[in-house]
Amino acid sequence: MRGRILGAMALAGLALGAVPGHAADKSAPVLACTHKSWGFLTFNGYRFGTVNSCPYAVTVWFLRHGHGAVERAVPPGQYFDTGLDTKDFSDGDWSAAICRAGRAPDVPVDESHWNEVLNDQYRCVPR
Repeated sequence: MRGRILGAMALAGLALGAVPGHAADKSAPVLACTHKSWGFLTFNGYRFGTVNSCPYAVTVWFLRHGHGAVERAVPPGQYFDTGLDTKDFSDGDWSAAICRAGRAPDVPVDESHWNEVLNDQYRCVPR
């Protein structure tokens, strides 16, 4: 009985993996690639940034109130460095949009679209 349950679970997992989902949707933002590592990183002089943990390149648009957006491509395993340290940075004063390389948010990453970027209400479309 236990073997049948495990077998059924394995088949269900394979079937679910075959269905295109949000993770496989290239138009979805790829926030999980950087989500866990935003912060003041020790290996780059405690400047605020993040590491791309995905196996593919992403583009990060870093937006600060009153400063506009900075756009940079980030290869797998590499870091995005804002250049900001603790004296230059105010928590809550920033947001970011993240797409697979070669795609861009379908809304401009600027202060007029702050809420869409902050709340991840954008799709990543081919450039």
